[in-house]
Order: sequence, then structure tokens, then C-alpha cells
Amino acid sequence: MFRILCGCTKPVKVLAITLTAVGAVVLVLFIIPLFSGTLNTGSYFGFAIGVVTMLLGVAAPKLFHSGKKPLRYAYRTVLIIYGVLVIYAVILSAFMIANMNDAPEKDGSRTVIVLGCQVRSDGPSLMLQKRIDAAYDYLSADTKAQCIVSGGKGDNEHISEAEAMYEALVNDGISENRITKEDKSSSTYENLLFSKQILEDNEKPLRIAIVTDGFHQWRARLQAESLGYDVKCVSAATPWYLVPVYWVREWFALSYLFVFGTD
Repeated sequence: MFRILCGCTKPVKVLAITLTAVGAVVLVLFIIPLFSGTLNTGSYFGFAIGVVTMLLGVAAPKLFHSGKKPLRYAYRTVLIIYGVLVIYAVILSAFMIANMNDAPEKDGSRTVIVLGCQVRSDGPSLMLQKRIDAAYDYLSADTKAQCIVSGGKGDNEHISEAEAMYEALVNDGISENRITKEDKSSSTYENLLFSKQILEDNEKPLRIAIVTDGFHQWRARLQAESLGYDVKCVSAATPWYLVPVYWVREWFALSYLFVFGTD
């Protein structure tokens, strides 16, 4: 590649090196989570992004100024489309960051809804434990707030996600009288829909603080607001090495929500 670069203009050299380097970094960021056993749709999309970015970089010296017009125009068209997708991802990320930092007041006026996540045979998964920790911190600070733990029992789970969260919070010292279990839901939308029924049955206002991972807050909020909730966000910390995988997966989940109106 370095031989090819020698005959290129400086802008093309910069483009080629930048794209190749960025693609390599992206691949590394998505390989790291594999060592913790994390492999999901975000991983596959991340690998694809890394490979495509590197290929665009490697191809730049030959195709950007190719003497064959169809190849030159095709390459530049792909670059333009890629650039538009990058801008789209940046815009999504900006909204995700804004929502993950939209914290509630601590005056007892909001019901905390903790969204479920996988329960393993030995207890809450790492990400579910982070949500439990965030809920505990908030409930400890806002001692008047009530809480709904929401999540059903999956085929590979020995207890419901709601039960796992309930037991953990009670063991940590949160009064069981402050916690209601919603253990029928199997998606974010159902978490919020069934929790709404609980609030309405108890004649409580639909003022809530959603506890979930920061990357998930905007999608959860959009669905909550479609159900009539007044929403604020309590974001759980996501381990740094898992952020790229789940962040990219969230881009596609949000896009799916925009098109189909559901998750």
C-alpha cells in the first residue's frame, strides 16, 4: 500500500491512511468484547463497519482518481453514502447522549421503572447488576420514590428479571414496600405498557424515571412518551469495553423503531 501511496496526491494519501487506521481501530474495539463472551448484532455490524472502512481506505489510491470513470464514480458514490451514514450515526449519538444525561429531580414525584435484562444461573448479568446499582443509588437518594422492577422470565432464565431485581434491591436495604414487580413483559415496550397499567390501577401519575443503560435511554424514552409518560432518565454505567457493541446495536434498533414504530 505504501508504494501505491507514493504516487497519490496528499488529500488522497490522508484519506487512505485515515480510513484504513479508523477501520483497524474499529475492528479492535469490536474484537475486545469477544473475550467477555459478548457477541450480538452490534458485534456483526461493528465488524462490517471496520472491514468496509478499511477497504475504502485501501482502495482509495487506486480508485479515487481511477482512469476508468465507472470505477471512479462508483467509489466516490460509495464514499458519499458512507459519509451520510456517518453523519446519521453522529446525530443519533448526540440524541442518545442528551437523553442519558437527562436526570430527574429527587423529590419523590416520580416512580422509578427499572427495565429488565438477562438473568444468569448465578444471578443478575453484569448489565442487569449495573441497572440494579443505579436504581439503588437513586432510591437511596430519593427516599420517597416508589419503584417498579419490570421484566419477565425468559426461556433460559430460572427466575423472572423482576424477581431478580426485587431480591437484589431488598437485600441491599430498599424496603420491599417501595417495590412492585411487573414480571410478564418481554420487551422494552411491554416493560413500559404493563408498568403503566400498574400505575393507573393504583391511580398514580405517569411521571417516571427510567433506569436502564445510557445507550438505551432515548429508545426507551420514545416508547414511554408514546404511552403518555412524563419521562426522566437514570442511566446505569456500561462497562467501557461493551459500549461500542451496544452503541452500534442501538443505532440499528432506533432506526427499526423509526420505521416500524416498535422494538
